[in-house]
Amino acid sequence: MSEADKQVVKGFVDAFIRGDLEDALTRLADDAVVDEADGMDFSGTFTGPDGFVKLIEKMAAGVEPRIDSNTLIDGGDVIVSRLEMTFTSKGSGRSLPTRVTEIYTVRDGKIVGLDSFYKDPVAINALYNEK
Repeated sequence: MSEADKQVVKGFVDAFIRGDLEDALTRLADDAVVDEADGMDFSGTFTGPDGFVKLIEKMAAGVEPRIDSNTLIDGGDVIVSRLEMTFTSKGSGRSLPTRVTEIYTVRDGKIVGLDSFYKDPVAINALYNEK
C-alpha cells in the first residue's frame, strides 16, 4: 500500500472519531465489502456506504462505540488499524475498553475492504445485551 492509501484509511477513521459519518462514507467504494467479525451480535457482511450505515445502526442498537486511539500499520498489500476503543452499553451504561484490529484494502483512493476483529467478542456481546 502507498502512503496515499494509508491517508485514505486515516481520513476514514478520523472522520468516524469526529462523528462525521458523511465524510467517512465518502472514503468507501460503492462495492466496498465490510466484514464484521463472526459471533458478534452485529456480525455480517455489509456492502458499500449504505451497508456500512446498516452496520453502524445495528451496532448502535446495543452499544455506543468510541475510538480512543488509532495506530496504522502498512501491511504491504493492506493497511492494519489497531484501535483502542471503549464500548458503552445502551442498556446499563457500563463501559468496556478493548482493542479492535481492522484490516483495510484500498483501491483507486477508496476503501474496498474492511475486516474487523475484536480482542474480546464475548465481553462486547455481553455488554451489547445488558439491560
